[in-house]
Amino acid sequence: MAYIVIVIYVTCCFFALFEERIKQYRTAIYISLGFLLVLVAGLRPVGIDPDSLNYENTFLNYTSPNASDNVEHSYILFSQIINFFTNDVHVLFLFYALLGVGIKMYAFRKYSSTWFLFLALYISNYYIMHECMQIRTGVLSGLLLVALTKIGDGNRKVAAVILLIGFFFHYSALILLPILFLSNKEMNKKQRTKWLTLVFASYLIFIMGQSFIVNFGTNLPYIGNKLALYQKGTELGKISASTNVFGPIYLFGLFLYLYILYFYDTISKHNKYLPLLIKVFSLGFFFFASFSFLPVFGQRVSMLYKTVSIILFANIYYTIRPKWVAVSITAIIGLLYLNYSLPEIGLTLFWKV
Repeated sequence: MAYIVIVIYVTCCFFALFEERIKQYRTAIYISLGFLLVLVAGLRPVGIDPDSLNYENTFLNYTSPNASDNVEHSYILFSQIINFFTNDVHVLFLFYALLGVGIKMYAFRKYSSTWFLFLALYISNYYIMHECMQIRTGVLSGLLLVALTKIGDGNRKVAAVILLIGFFFHYSALILLPILFLSNKEMNKKQRTKWLTLVFASYLIFIMGQSFIVNFGTNLPYIGNKLALYQKGTELGKISASTNVFGPIYLFGLFLYLYILYFYDTISKHNKYLPLLIKVFSLGFFFFASFSFLPVFGQRVSMLYKTVSIILFANIYYTIRPKWVAVSITAIIGLLYLNYSLPEIGLTLFWKV
């Protein structure tokens, strides 16, 4: 499976080099690659990733009283419907993959004409984590990208409805509600600096401790229960994940964030949603460090917000010339992230993470 993902990634990078020359066939190629991604995620062997065994167990035992403790009622509903026809969990995987991949590919076309670069960076960092592991979140992250275009166009009511649909698939949609209050107005240097300050402020929270967040967060509906579970798991030693705000991949992402801020004026000419995406990306950094006391929760919330990195990192293309160099550098960025994603399905490219 891992080698198939690599082949599709390289293929996307190849077509990104010739995107302007293949406009006649671009949509057909784009859809074909998406179809392959759905098949790979949907037909993956159970057990190849950490989450699939749990998903299969819940799927087969959806009538169990404890089935809804760890998943949304929508998952139970889909399991019940599919079990009426077959007990093969891959049908459920295909269903979630179709939604997760399909919604994201629809969203990519709303942001720019560089479809294949978006697809490559999506594969490198989010495809394995969301479509092959956190499949419910995979649908939500796609809906997030669509909702942001509605917010950017001034249609917050539609965006709220989209997030409500996302809540049906994953309760963490509640943590996305702050984006409804964000503006897509052009950012001057002072405003950009303020959002950058928020990122560095999260380091102070990380250093000073976060017990006050625990006390506040556990009172939130749905999310509070999740926080309490993660906290208890950490205390009992059942959750061993840790947050490394000085890790190389985190610092690399921070460097790319600073690069995008530096070239803000150049990128904004090609991406009308840039101010909004930068704010959401900043919040992703903030949550990662601020929720370090609950590593798994903090990582997942941060990663959900930072889904916008697919768009932002692809926009680096507009800051480099000639175009083939821009595509090559963007592909290398994706390759570095792919190296951190592939170990989740049993393959290390360059070095262990």
